[in-house]
Amino acid sequence: MNTNEVAKEIGVSSKTIQRWVKQLNIPVARNELGHYDFHKEIVQLLKEVKHQMNEGVILQDIQLPIHKETVRQSAPAVETDVSSIQRIEALEKQVGQLIQQQLQITEVEDRLQELERKLAKKADEGVSYQLLQHRREIEDLSTKFERLTASLKQPAQVAEEKEIAHPEMKKKRVLFPLFHSFR
Repeated sequence: MNTNEVAKEIGVSSKTIQRWVKQLNIPVARNELGHYDFHKEIVQLLKEVKHQMNEGVILQDIQLPIHKETVRQSAPAVETDVSSIQRIEALEKQVGQLIQQQLQITEVEDRLQELERKLAKKADEGVSYQLLQHRREIEDLSTKFERLTASLKQPAQVAEEKEIAHPEMKKKRVLFPLFHSFR
């Protein structure tokens, strides 16, 4: 039974029931929402409180016979609290594990980024080395090409110089065999 139902049955307000439970430390179980959950034994106990109040006993002087059933009724509330505490502890443990996993993931991501950075640096160094090698090869080929060009120009220049220096000899050679043929 909830507080309003008990209040109607006893003939008092729900606030009065709540005040009696608090001031007299009556062990009433609570449901999962935290509301009072009254059993028959507790309702009888509250009827006794009302009877004593009607006889003129003030609230602080009321004597309550707490039966074993009443104590047994409060046990599920304690068990609920213990199970709630256990669930909270389990959840806290899971949260701790998740935080540890997240830290490990972050550490692995940092390592991966560092490795990627090093790999990019190595790749850049490799490309730079290859470019330098290609440049040297091109310079070597250019030098060889210039030498080859120079060596090709040199025999042509020598031939031209011979022709310029001895143009008459060619004519003599051509004419000389002609004279010998007439004899």
